[in-house]
Amino acid sequence: MKQTGFLSKAAVLVFVVVSLLLATGTRDGCAADTIKIGHICSVTGWAGMLGTPQRDALLAVVEDINKKGGLLGKQVEAFIEDDQSNPTTASIAATKLIKDTKVSVLIGTTISDSGMAVSPIAERERIPFFLTTPVVLPWDRLKWTFAIGPGDEKMAVHVLELAVKQLGAQHIALLHDTTLYGNSGAKIFNAEIGKYPGTSIIMEEKYEVQDTSMVPQLTKIKAAKPDLLVIYGTGAPAAVVAKNYKQLGMTVPVLGAGGLGGPDFLKLAGNIADEGNWAIAVLKISIAEKLPFSDPYRKNVYEPAKKIFQDKYGKDKGGLNVFHVSPMDAFTMATMGMKAAGTDDRAKLREALEKVRFTALLGGRVIPQPDNHIRDCEDSSELALFKNGEFVPYAK
Repeated sequence: MKQTGFLSKAAVLVFVVVSLLLATGTRDGCAADTIKIGHICSVTGWAGMLGTPQRDALLAVVEDINKKGGLLGKQVEAFIEDDQSNPTTASIAATKLIKDTKVSVLIGTTISDSGMAVSPIAERERIPFFLTTPVVLPWDRLKWTFAIGPGDEKMAVHVLELAVKQLGAQHIALLHDTTLYGNSGAKIFNAEIGKYPGTSIIMEEKYEVQDTSMVPQLTKIKAAKPDLLVIYGTGAPAAVVAKNYKQLGMTVPVLGAGGLGGPDFLKLAGNIADEGNWAIAVLKISIAEKLPFSDPYRKNVYEPAKKIFQDKYGKDKGGLNVFHVSPMDAFTMATMGMKAAGTDDRAKLREALEKVRFTALLGGRVIPQPDNHIRDCEDSSELALFKNGEFVPYAK
């Protein structure tokens, strides 16, 4: 009798465990009641002003699709993890979302270093990862990481092209931060400069993102008398460069890479960029409000996305910036893939994603190929000026 009682209790325990597993489901087995989207962004830390709009934009598109009936007959849940502008924290967040929350896809990150940290995890765990920051990766060997945007290499190559062909630079001083974004940009500049005979990088200086003064670096650059200073950095640290530039009375023309188009830099140093007539390489999203309403990009891509955002947060929030739209593009790509696959199963979704084609809010075409998920994606960067609180097309 005791043994029978024990077996009965064991049977009940097994039944309960199995029932719980069936109720919660798994990503590769039974379907869950909702479609779970994991998002890693920098809500706090030095990149917090960049990651916060990413979070807000993703929540807006998730709310919008749920109002319209959801996806595949289910509601969509967004699970946000703050990596605190730290790649180690991003890795922990990715593991949590994959193994504990059991999300169907990952969207992120805000900074390149975190993207570099999360991609190998996504590849190992075999989960689609939509990379929303430019990172130089071995794309021909990646199966589960999908680029949102043209990526670091194409952007850096194009920024150099703009410097030489549109600004006429011959003697370039390069100042960059020591993040993956800044170091990658500098590496690509040095590799590509030989394609432009008569043009050279006469000086290269770097800074840490926590530095509070870049006066020593800028003093050296001023003495070298370049005809163009290229700043390859992001956000608040680049704003310190701008303040020191003004303090030193510098007048050398400046070209800022895309990281200077972010809201934190513009909030902290936009007046200096305006006064100095700094050129900034921006994606099409940054000048969308200056395009005519009949423009296909503004009419069919930008305005619908802006409406979704403003429906949630109000019209006083204004337009969208590059950090709003990268997770929006990722969500669009994910939903298109799920609709094509008819499921949020990770493996089937990955196959469907390689056939997705769309014009991104970032301004170019997203065209992932089976052998390279970034090869045919376009870079739409162009020069703009920051005037009276907004971007306008560049003019000398």
